[in-house]
Amino acid sequence: MIILTAVGPDRPGMAHAVASILADAGCNIEDTTMTRLAGEFAMILIVELPGEISLAQLQVRLAPLENSHGLFLSSREIADEAPLSEQEKDAPRFIVTAYGAERAGLLARLTGVLSAHEANITDVQSRVASAGTVYVMIFEVQLPPDLSPETLQAALETAAREISVTVSMRALEEETL
Repeated sequence: MIILTAVGPDRPGMAHAVASILADAGCNIEDTTMTRLAGEFAMILIVELPGEISLAQLQVRLAPLENSHGLFLSSREIADEAPLSEQEKDAPRFIVTAYGAERAGLLARLTGVLSAHEANITDVQSRVASAGTVYVMIFEVQLPPDLSPETLQAALETAAREISVTVSMRALEEETL
């Protein structure tokens, strides 16, 4: 199993360029996230290599994308994902949304609250919106067994007041994924 990152100037066909090389090599893409950040394409993939292809061989196949697409590529082997424990499978998951005037430190403050409460951030998206005046953050978090949603929400609301943002928290409905 490998983790592969690709970053470069955004343009149509970037995802296809990477995915088609992986498919031609017989790789299975197990998990991926792709986004555009300030005009840059960014992609992270978890890939299972077929037995006959080594990481070094795959890197050789991907290397031409640096010149043809301007992609910076990085890859390394990772351990196979350990199966989730029953406790992890059953851990409640929530969506936390926050927004306020754009300025430095907002993401750091809210991630600090989540970290202090041992809430695991499984996904985060943030954007500057409204012509650069509003910063929007959306977190997917998994709560530890001893943390109540009410306790976390209260801590987030306290932090939100301190940094002048609005925050909300709601249970994640699995079918919305």
